[in-house]
Amino acid sequence: MKPGEHKTVQARILEYAKAIGWTFVPREEAEQRRGFDPDVPPADRAKNRSLFFDDLLDAKVREFNPRYAEAEGALLAYPSSVY
Repeated sequence: MKPGEHKTVQARILEYAKAIGWTFVPREEAEQRRGFDPDVPPADRAKNRSLFFDDLLDAKVREFNPRYAEAEGALLAYPSSVY
């Protein structure tokens, strides 16, 4: 049996990420934090949803750049033409 992508790539990346201090977020929690609607079919849950954990991104931008003074949510307020 040939090794799959999980064993050859994903598992190694996850171990490396843990080693440098990142935290693994289970899919269910990640979907919730990104604003997915659990009542929507899985194929459509990500449509028009954030690519990021918006609260965490905003907090880290403010931590790394204390002079950032935009309103909460402004960082991800893309013009509608971007979508």
